Amino acid sequence: MSEANKKTEVIEKGYGRAIVSDKVRSHANDPFFVKKVEEAKEFMRKHPLPEHLKK
Repeated sequence: MSEANKKTEVIEKGYGRAIVSDKVRSHANDPFFVKKVEEAKEFMRKHPLPEHLKK
């Protein structure tokens, strides 16, 4: 498939001018992101949302 066909296919899927690739690695287990998620969870435990903002 040529590059022009890929761009047309992506536009038809509704991604605009973005190019979608299967070669992008997941950051789910990246130590930097795991640390940030844990920090965010700890912050939310210490500072919960008010009841009227919870759904």
